[in-house]
Amino acid sequence: MIRPNTDPAPPQIEIDRLIHEPARLIIMANLYVVDEADFVYLTQRTGLTHGNISTHLARLQASEYVSVEKMFLAIRPRTVYRITDEGRSALLQYRQQVGDLLAHIDTHSPDMFG
Repeated sequence: MIRPNTDPAPPQIEIDRLIHEPARLIIMANLYVVDEADFVYLTQRTGLTHGNISTHLARLQASEYVSVEKMFLAIRPRTVYRITDEGRSALLQYRQQVGDLLAHIDTHSPDMFG
């Protein structure tokens, strides 16, 4: 005889997939802890290639999670990135979502995710 599952239904957890991508998550985490960061700093801190980081920063900028300011320092171009209030809020919400998801691993059955 199969016993009916009496466990409460697992929570419906939505993860921000834009932030969830590992490269964008590391970019957002780095921007969260500084006032601003230039392209060189982010490239060094993340280990991403120039092309890869540019693509991810463009997606984050398009979502308004990151702001971009281009300027010249002496005669050299400098691009500065900042996490926006919306980006900061989204990252904190993402952290909560992942925490909620992980908190239920030990308390629910293996089929809770699908």
